[in-house]
Amino acid sequence: MASLRKENDRGRTGWRLQFRFNNKRRSLWLGGMSKRAAETVMRHVDELVRSRQAASHPDPATLKWASDLEGRLRESLVRLGLVDPLRDRSVGDEGRLLGPYCDAYIKGRSDLAPGTLDNYGHARRLLVTKFGERQPLGSITAEDAERWRRWLLAKPVQYDKEGNATKTMAPATVSKHIKRAKTMFASAVKDRFIPENPFANVRAGSESNRDRDHFIDRAMTAKVLHACPNPEWRLIFALARFGGLRRCEILAITWRDILWDVERLRIDSPKTGVRFCPIFPELMPFLREAFDAAPEGSIRCISSYFTGTNLGTLLNGIVERAGLESWPKTMQNLRATRRTELQETVLDHVVNAWMGHSSKTAAKHYLQVTDDHWAAGANELTGEPIVLETKGDETCDQDDTSNQDDIANDSGGVPGGVIPADAATISDTHDMKKALETVVSEAFRCLPIGGLATPLGLEPRITEPKSVVLPITPRGKE
Repeated sequence: MASLRKENDRGRTGWRLQFRFNNKRRSLWLGGMSKRAAETVMRHVDELVRSRQAASHPDPATLKWASDLEGRLRESLVRLGLVDPLRDRSVGDEGRLLGPYCDAYIKGRSDLAPGTLDNYGHARRLLVTKFGERQPLGSITAEDAERWRRWLLAKPVQYDKEGNATKTMAPATVSKHIKRAKTMFASAVKDRFIPENPFANVRAGSESNRDRDHFIDRAMTAKVLHACPNPEWRLIFALARFGGLRRCEILAITWRDILWDVERLRIDSPKTGVRFCPIFPELMPFLREAFDAAPEGSIRCISSYFTGTNLGTLLNGIVERAGLESWPKTMQNLRATRRTELQETVLDHVVNAWMGHSSKTAAKHYLQVTDDHWAAGANELTGEPIVLETKGDETCDQDDTSNQDDIANDSGGVPGGVIPADAATISDTHDMKKALETVVSEAFRCLPIGGLATPLGLEPRITEPKSVVLPITPRGKE
């Protein structure tokens, strides 16, 4: 337990803090600060000693106090082994301010794909827009994080010609930004730049927005292909619609990746790595057409556009020229349409290998319920039909048994068997029933009747007066 003592030291008057750490008595000169400030130091040092000895994290208040320390007091605590030394990044803007910290975090994530880094950049831009470039990391509270979430939900992302907002950010997009902010601030906690993550308890929600699903059927596909201006654009559309490739995969594919002899595509995806898929019969004509039209010495299948080109926006113009209304998530819905088609005829694990995602991801983001599915549910039987033969307004009279065998065969049999129509059979059945009743009555005749329940009601009938059956003695009398 730490203790404070006011003393004079070589002409100086101040507070001295004494405590035990690692089974040794330690002393820390605090100088001429106020008694309340000295008691604050003592309380935090006590917590640091406890956490070090227990090999646990100190409470958030002590962690924040220690991270804000500077000068001689911090150097003394570092020398005693109670706090970690500051690194260069910690004392600079990268360890203190929002904008520089996010820049350093994104720059240090060399393990992420370029598209994912761009997404982190979008989250960084939105954080800085709301809080400011030089906002101290430690000043952002949990309530600030919640206000940021509400601000994103109300943020306009689409305007009409008059400048009025017509669309706000989708909840699925907000969820993605929250999760990226949560990840960046969690890293700041691990670096001990801040004591706790203000985004830790912010509800992110689902990243899936199925309201924007759209199935591009074969009729629409044909119209778009006819509207494509050249073989290269027909190949772009075919790779997305019939190959199920992502935008980044379409722009990265080369002619060396077209394995003509084995009819396979080698897809070196920037997102998931290398995979292979068949050259589907629908895709082959467009590959051959684009190959014949490609300039001599071409390397990339799509040479007019490069990584980062927004193919979806360009394709929307072609769709509108085809006389169709452009659909949301232009490229992703083409990929989702192909996944849904293949799911009907190909084993699930095979489609996963071809498309480069899991069954869980497919169910969450790609698989769609089409109009054909609804029509099949309403019109196609899922098993053998059940047929009920009728005569007039009544179902199968017992006297009309001419089609009993057909009913039994068509409907899976009649419960209890077929009722016999032959008079002799009916008579035999009647005699059998009478014989069965006789056997049962003879068995009951041999039983001791007195041991059976009285047949009159559920309780025994009382014939004697109540005073005899249930003698009642008034209170106080014997």
